[in-house]
Amino acid sequence: MKKLLCLLLCLCLLSGGVVSAAEGGELAARMDDFIDENNLDGDNFAVIYYNPSTKEEYTYNETAFLPAGETWLLPLHMYYYEQETDGAFDPPREDPLFVYTIGGMTLEECRYHSILLGENDVSLQMRDNLGTREQYLLLINKTYGHCDPDRLPDSYFSGGCYSAEFLMNCMRTVSERPEKFGNMMKNFSMVQTGDGLAAYGYPYNLVHIRGAQDGFVCDLGEISGPTTYLLVCFASEDVGGDELVARVNALFCSYVEEQSGIVAESTVPRTDRERNDTDFIVGSVGTQDNSDVLRWIAVSLGALAALALVVGVIVWLLHRRKDDRI
Repeated sequence: MKKLLCLLLCLCLLSGGVVSAAEGGELAARMDDFIDENNLDGDNFAVIYYNPSTKEEYTYNETAFLPAGETWLLPLHMYYYEQETDGAFDPPREDPLFVYTIGGMTLEECRYHSILLGENDVSLQMRDNLGTREQYLLLINKTYGHCDPDRLPDSYFSGGCYSAEFLMNCMRTVSERPEKFGNMMKNFSMVQTGDGLAAYGYPYNLVHIRGAQDGFVCDLGEISGPTTYLLVCFASEDVGGDELVARVNALFCSYVEEQSGIVAESTVPRTDRERNDTDFIVGSVGTQDNSDVLRWIAVSLGALAALALVVGVIVWLLHRRKDDRI
């Protein structure tokens, strides 16, 4: 009987392994077909898909360094948000009124101009505040990119090129530490565009950061499908650029739906989101509306002042009455 149970247990474990391999093989087979049908190769395409819930991952040409455009802003702002959350910019005890500034602007002002207004000069000021260009790039690779520093190409240091692996490591860090980067992603969500990953034809919420440079589109995002997944994709304009990136996201989203058994009822077109100053979150940590508390404090102080006045009048009257008796 024991031998029979052991045999059944082994068969169950083996069958489970076969199912997992078949599922992974299905995604790889779909991507193989997609790559062949669109004439994609290591010179014009790179992608990484990662699902934090299932730990499933798909990679293609992930170590190639390709033009990344404005996506370089992600690790830049990650660094400042994390440093601020950790207290690096807090005023010292001897100078409690100290405010950390970059080029005469507070961090809140820098983020507003860099993220919401897209002012590249401010972003470059923030970068240069951390050292030379090479020092900065080595810093963010060590902190977030986690690529072998001895194998970083010249195009990383001088050509604005990043790898899908580098950017996915950034996205995974963001996903794993919402207490540090939640407000950062909310601020990036204020400047969403309707192209690239967002043009995939599904109604799920997503936050993506898109860049364009030297004939390439690079887009990275967090897509809240039936299970949330992360995606980084590079595509040359020669093979479709934004349109190809959208189709890649549609392929992965369809796969996630099938694996979860949840399918969206309708699709909605996405358009560029209007930049709204009032939605912008200036702090790196959770902010609270303290207006009610302040109002309560003001009312309490007013009541105390009135009470003190009444007591003072009573004391004065008592002293006056005493004097009259004398």
